[in-house]
Amino acid sequence: MAANAATYGIGWTVKQITIREIDPERTVARCVDTEGQMLDVSTAIHRTGIRPQVGQVWLIDRTFASWTLCAFISGFGKPTLIPASTTPWEPVETINGWVPSASETDPKPAARLTADGWIELSGVIYNGPAPTVGQTLIVAKLPAGFPPSYRGNVVLGSQIPSGVTGYVRGSIVPGNQVSIAVSQAHTPTWIDLTSLRTRIRVE
Repeated sequence: MAANAATYGIGWTVKQITIREIDPERTVARCVDTEGQMLDVSTAIHRTGIRPQVGQVWLIDRTFASWTLCAFISGFGKPTLIPASTTPWEPVETINGWVPSASETDPKPAARLTADGWIELSGVIYNGPAPTVGQTLIVAKLPAGFPPSYRGNVVLGSQIPSGVTGYVRGSIVPGNQVSIAVSQAHTPTWIDLTSLRTRIRVE
């Protein structure tokens, strides 16, 4: 069978890849090649203002030992939903009776976008109702202008009544809303949103 130029490359040194994640601190992109293999590629591009972005297709080269970006194929001109650097925390609007914690030691509900393609939440909310078991309740809305995301689910830190062995599940759902569900009938005194995050939807 004939060799695949996108896999073997010119002189065995070039591949075509798609960028999946970017680590700005290490200046490394996690990429997938045409055969589905994952590899790390340096994002340093000298003497140019071009900024690599998730979802772009490039040719990469390893003439000098490590893989580096050498030629852009497609992806520029499309709007990018992932910021070049992690954004500041923005306030999250609480609804349906839930309110931000009044304690000075608790962070206020907030959300941010990360440079590697995540929506992250932080903050503690208090004193709202709980949904019935098997149902969900919307407790917050992400800031206006946040990009669409995949659904995210995680068990959240919470204060539940003595003797209850259940838990609170938090979710980021379509429309960029935050919902909760409980595994047993109880109303938590507070809920910590800090571990809830989900990937930005770029396709």
